[in-house]
Amino acid sequence: MSAVPLPASLPRWILAAILVASSLAAACSEDSSVTSGGASDGSSGSPGSVTSGEALYKQHCASCHGPTGEGGSGKKLKGWTKGWAELVSTIDLRMPPQDPKRCQGTCATDIAAYILANFQAEPLDCKGNELPPRRLRLLNRREYNATIRDLLRLGGSAAGTTCSTDADCAIATESCLAGVCQKDPCNVRTFIYPAQGKTYASVHVAGSFNGWAGTIAAGGWLMTYLPSKDVYVTKRTIASGTYAYKFVLDETNWVPDPANPKGEPDGFGGQNSLLEVSCESGGEGQESPGPVVDLAKNFPAESRPTGFSYDNNADAGLVTSVHVEQYLKASAHVAKLALSHAAQLVPCGSVHQGSCSKQFIEGFGRRAFRRPLTGAEVARYEKLAQGQPTHEKAVEAVVRAMVLSPLFLYRSELGVPQPDGSYRLTDHEIASALSYTFWGTLPDDELASAADQGKLSDPKEIEAQARRLLASPRARVTLGVFSQQWLGVSAVGELTRSTVLYPSWSASLGMAMAEETRRFVEHVIFDGSHKLDELLTADYSFVNAQLASIYGMSAPEVGFSKALLPPERRAGLLGQGSVLTSTAHSDQSSPIRRGLLVRERLLCQDLGVPPPNAGGVPEVNPNATTRERFRQHSSDPFCRSCHQYIDEVGFGMERFDAIGRYRLEENGQPIPPDGNMNDVEGLGTGTNGFYDTLPELAAIIAGSEAFHRCFTRQVYRFAYGALEKDVDLCPLQALYQQFAASGYDVRELLVAIVRSPGFSTRW
Repeated sequence: MSAVPLPASLPRWILAAILVASSLAAACSEDSSVTSGGASDGSSGSPGSVTSGEALYKQHCASCHGPTGEGGSGKKLKGWTKGWAELVSTIDLRMPPQDPKRCQGTCATDIAAYILANFQAEPLDCKGNELPPRRLRLLNRREYNATIRDLLRLGGSAAGTTCSTDADCAIATESCLAGVCQKDPCNVRTFIYPAQGKTYASVHVAGSFNGWAGTIAAGGWLMTYLPSKDVYVTKRTIASGTYAYKFVLDETNWVPDPANPKGEPDGFGGQNSLLEVSCESGGEGQESPGPVVDLAKNFPAESRPTGFSYDNNADAGLVTSVHVEQYLKASAHVAKLALSHAAQLVPCGSVHQGSCSKQFIEGFGRRAFRRPLTGAEVARYEKLAQGQPTHEKAVEAVVRAMVLSPLFLYRSELGVPQPDGSYRLTDHEIASALSYTFWGTLPDDELASAADQGKLSDPKEIEAQARRLLASPRARVTLGVFSQQWLGVSAVGELTRSTVLYPSWSASLGMAMAEETRRFVEHVIFDGSHKLDELLTADYSFVNAQLASIYGMSAPEVGFSKALLPPERRAGLLGQGSVLTSTAHSDQSSPIRRGLLVRERLLCQDLGVPPPNAGGVPEVNPNATTRERFRQHSSDPFCRSCHQYIDEVGFGMERFDAIGRYRLEENGQPIPPDGNMNDVEGLGTGTNGFYDTLPELAAIIAGSEAFHRCFTRQVYRFAYGALEKDVDLCPLQALYQQFAASGYDVRELLVAIVRSPGFSTRW
């Protein structure tokens, strides 16, 4: 293969990427047309020649999959567990990816024989010193916003009074969650129309957010009457923007909101009410952080490598020029916010001079850097403050300098050296690790005090603090973030749907779906059985009026309420609109996406990247069901090698359309509800799991060891911010055993992670 000249003007990272990709492509595909390998030498216990396979593997595969099958740009082959036939089929039909036809027949069998003879997995030899690496972890956007909010003490979520329904709370701004009144997320708005003793057949909201629906059937937002308050109410999740709206009485009389002074002419001699939604959320699932705007809105999005679902990938935390530009802009805003709260942050007087300067710098810096400042650091910031002309300028300068410091922007997990060569995290590093794991923000005063006193060197104190943090409502928010990212439903409100096929779809409906998932997972973990299985076997969920209309249920009194689901939807997460919608296309359902969600996110089974010549989505046939159109995957041997594990799982969700509505027919044809959850414990194990309904499919998954092991991996990934490697296999095995011993109590899994050696000790 001849070298291709590359323009010298390209950035070095692009040149490097092109060169690496070119060399790998050449190594994996060059002269791959060899299809003969000689007779079997019998050493692999399978047909094919190990000797010939070794030469072929080195020539065509080693540069991608590693000399010993350890993986690289290609998939890890060491410890292949899918069996002889599956391995041969994969090589024969899909390898090399650039031209799958170039290594078939004997070439495939010989390489497979060599792999099986030489790449067997070695049994785990756990010595107890398998530890993650030392690292610095850049705050992601969610963590940045939450940390600024708490650094400036601007408030956040807090438990309120006990309640049984939303009507027990401050209805305009709070909802009843898990028996406690809690502040609504910033994208949830409450519409209230005073009845003033009058009775209406219906009251609904119509506006630019729902197409000015004149009737409830057309998409109007039904309002519920609360006798105790003599008002009609509805809570809705609404995307950021400015909207015009009115209340519609008995679907005939359109009136503006009497409590909203903002309005504009409606073009008919009357007034529309105006609503501005500027979501100040700290991130996915995060509650409103008070007066802090989304400072990290324009920060670069966090990269998520294949197989990693979360926004805290530690290995991708590199500061770019775009980061620097946005950090500078954000720091100016933070400084102004600090100045507006100077009386709270600087109660001692003037930062410009005197002892107050040192007091402020030590106190604020202690929280910003999540550890006490050194004498040299204090002196440097004092000099900066004293060089400013006024107290106000001094506050701004110190705050801005601190939030631009790497000591603020990075979480330190470096530790101090130990006699055995490992590094023990300092008490303050452990405090930060605990707080960001459970709350996604800096340590509170109690945790910081424990670190100051050296208490976190005691594993019992670490566990006690973990349980305290876990008992706080703030842990619910973080676990809600985890659940949405784990399932890939965070952005369901941003999805588009065909307005012809799905006229009831809206961004607010999508956000309500994500909110349902968050509330449901929080309830199971903190208020329900606490057991993992309930996430897939629950017969209830939390719905509002929008979701109730999609699910075919009666609308709750107000806001989100716990409700028994229709029988076909009693499958926990698998029956929720967020999961069903996120795994569909804009104009049709997708058994492939839904099957992959089960395989990859619930069972951690890696099917790899589809080959370049894989077929796309079959064209819509008005005379056939989606299931019939996708049957080609079963009849085509090339497709079947992977789709045998995907389609039969996804078909079990085909009775739900692209926005999660239940249906019995598609294009006039009945939709079979059955399928096969085959090889649930591992691809290539040759097992079947036939089912007839979605709840039966969910029960098979919930009863599998693979699901419980995969969830352990997912929580481990979220806590450590990285995909697991070989060094993590022993810690994962220990965590799984503790998880199983607890009866699969999710809370105990979270506590087990902070008890594990790798949480406080690193290499």
